[in-house]
Amino acid sequence: QQRHEGLSGACYIRSWRMSIALVVCIRKRAGLSTQDFSRHWREKHAPLIRNCPEFSRHLLRYTQHHLADRVSPIAQMFGVSGDYDGVAVLEFQSMETMLQAFGEPAYREQIRRDEPNFVDLEHGLCFITEPLHVV
Repeated sequence: QQRHEGLSGACYIRSWRMSIALVVCIRKRAGLSTQDFSRHWREKHAPLIRNCPEFSRHLLRYTQHHLADRVSPIAQMFGVSGDYDGVAVLEFQSMETMLQAFGEPAYREQIRRDEPNFVDLEHGLCFITEPLHVV
């Protein structure tokens, strides 16, 4: 069992193998419309990941979150997304498998090579997390 501190105090959760997630906040490349950014990410980049078994075999899950609304009251309540146009979440079994995935030559040659076509690589934000799926 693992002990987790939460808003309502400590609780115990049966241990299962925790995964690692790379969360990447993405800004579109300068000069690219929001529609063209989303289209490229969905229609060109996603298939590159899906069709690169050397990389995708390491993934548990890859999820794209395209910005839907910057001005809704809910977005305002939690803080506006700033200049970010989307979030990518790449989930791996472990830190080791994440490192293996990004070490694959096919990642660098196929997937990474496409990223400058639609992403502002200098102004993104990323962090590595241990996801806890609550609901």
